[in-house]
Amino acid sequence: MVEIIYEQLKTPKSVEELHQRLKESGVKWNKAQLQLFLLMDSNIKKTGDLYSVGGNNLNTIILDIVDKVMDGKPVAPIKKIMEYIPNDITVSAEEISKIAEQSGKYKLHPNGAVLMRAKIGDCETMRRKFTASNQ
Repeated sequence: MVEIIYEQLKTPKSVEELHQRLKESGVKWNKAQLQLFLLMDSNIKKTGDLYSVGGNNLNTIILDIVDKVMDGKPVAPIKKIMEYIPNDITVSAEEISKIAEQSGKYKLHPNGAVLMRAKIGDCETMRRKFTASNQ
């Protein structure tokens, strides 16, 4: 059962989201039991209202938030994305756009205030740039 929780927490999630996903996976814990587990397991870290496990860093947290805000939408204002950043994380609009662009999934609109989904060709180009810059 712990493996199921760790698998779900490879990307940061709120207690509510994690509880729902675990219920769908057949785990019959109530929310109080889950919260106790999250507090007691030293492998799980809390950032704002989000729980995660393993090597999650600021980029992963920001990208997860961008993915959630962009869900099904072709564009999203960076200011809207910033509304979802936990209070204990300090990040600028420029940092958000840089993290999003480095993922290869998004690009900055020419107006500098909106993120757009990258086209397939753009994704491959950005992936190569990101891979080259991290070697």
